[in-house]
Amino acid sequence: MSEKMSRIFILMFAITLLLNIQVASCYGWKSSWELWDLESNDQATFPNEVSSWYASSLINPNIKYYKCGDNYVMGGFKVLGGTKEQYFEKTFTGLPPHNQLNLRYVVYPIDSWDGVSVDDHYQVYVDGYRQRGWSFVHTSGLEVHTCGSASWPEYPPVLAISTFIHSGPSVTIRFINMLNQISEDESLGIRDIKMQFVNVTTPAYSLCGRSTADKKLLEWPCQGCDTSHQYQNVDSKGFSASGTCFECSQSCATCNAAGCTSCYTGNYKDESSCKQCINGCATCSSANYCLTCQSNLFMAANACYSTCTYPLFLSETGGITYCNSPCSGGQYAMWDGSCSSTCLTELTATTISGFPVCTFPCSLTSTLA
Repeated sequence: MSEKMSRIFILMFAITLLLNIQVASCYGWKSSWELWDLESNDQATFPNEVSSWYASSLINPNIKYYKCGDNYVMGGFKVLGGTKEQYFEKTFTGLPPHNQLNLRYVVYPIDSWDGVSVDDHYQVYVDGYRQRGWSFVHTSGLEVHTCGSASWPEYPPVLAISTFIHSGPSVTIRFINMLNQISEDESLGIRDIKMQFVNVTTPAYSLCGRSTADKKLLEWPCQGCDTSHQYQNVDSKGFSASGTCFECSQSCATCNAAGCTSCYTGNYKDESSCKQCINGCATCSSANYCLTCQSNLFMAANACYSTCTYPLFLSETGGITYCNSPCSGGQYAMWDGSCSSTCLTELTATTISGFPVCTFPCSLTSTLA
């Protein structure tokens, strides 16, 4: 290959690489394996995000979004509903290598969904595979009016967590309306779409969900939460009883419905809560009983100190210098390093750094000096 041809090849490769980077960056990659869309809640930004989605059979082709309560959604009241098989679709390219797509999104079942009795539901299409979503029922006892018609309360929004067997550099995702009434009575909204492209031993199709309110999901609740600082109520078999993740108290590292199950460094568990250790402890079993010390501190008699001063004393063994606690068993530390169960009459019983000691009175100390 000539030098000229080599330069042309390198230039073409560089242009291809740049184009791939630009394609990915247009979507707002969070990392090399994550892709987000429709996550904005800004009045100016969200319409721009929705505009990149193709819409089929909308009531008004120029209206693709709706504000439901405090959140903007793709579709929604007087936008997506009334005609089955209406959908929003988008193709994403420049994907990293993967064998499974993890898809998350929040679904808004707005107004009078009637569930399985009339087959009110939605579907998600991923490269030819259709996944059936929930058949929400607005009269399920969970209803809270959020948006849409004033005549109907809604089932609260649900975070859907799906997996799809998928590979390849591109994917087409479609959210399909399967409602049977006009969008003033029933409508579907979608937002907060997140895709993860992962490689797993056994790729699979699955669907589960979590309520975004303190409500029980009627079917397919997810087990487990996103972080160890959350918990779910579980039934007698250990399965999620609600599909809802609750935040632990700020003092807990991990928790369950009864309270803290473990604590952060520098705290100890006191029944169902976590409390702070005394200064200097890295771990402790109670407020005043250190098990380990923070770096650059040393422990003596289960307390942490920055210097080895009286009544603590230094010793050396095998070339290693140790700082030792004074007398044990409640004995008094004497000025000469010995221990005594009592203080002589001319000495004063007191404590220094929490240790019992016998000291000379000031006048006697001055006289001896």
